[in-house]
Amino acid sequence: MNNVDKEFLKRLGYREDYDPDNRFDLKTKVKYNGKEYIVSTVDLGLDHSFGFGEPLYYETMIFDENCNLKGSEFDWFQKRYSTEEEARIGHKAIVKLLESGELKWKKLWYLFLCLLVLLFQ
Repeated sequence: MNNVDKEFLKRLGYREDYDPDNRFDLKTKVKYNGKEYIVSTVDLGLDHSFGFGEPLYYETMIFDENCNLKGSEFDWFQKRYSTEEEARIGHKAIVKLLESGELKWKKLWYLFLCLLVLLFQ
C-alpha cells in the first residue's frame, strides 16, 4: 500500500498500523445442531466503539455455511475487541462455546439493547 492510501485511510479514522491488504482474519468452521457455521474474526481497522469506552477494532460474527447472516440462528451476533490478542482469545472461546452447544444467542434481547442505545444517545 502506498503513502497516499495510508493517508486516505488515516483521514477516514483508521488505525495508524491498519493494512487492508494484510489484515488479521480468522475463519473456523463449526458444526452446531447439524448445521455448519463459520466463526469469523476480522480486523476492522476503524474504531467501532462510537465513542463509548475503549476503541473496538476487531469483530467476531457467525455466518451460516453459505456465509449468510440473514436467516441464521445467529443473526445479529457480534462481539468486538480492542486488541488482536483479545480477538484471538474471543474467537477461540466462541468456537468452543458453539462446538459444545453452550452458545446461547438472544437476538431479540440484543435488538432491544441496540434500540435503547439509539434512543439515549
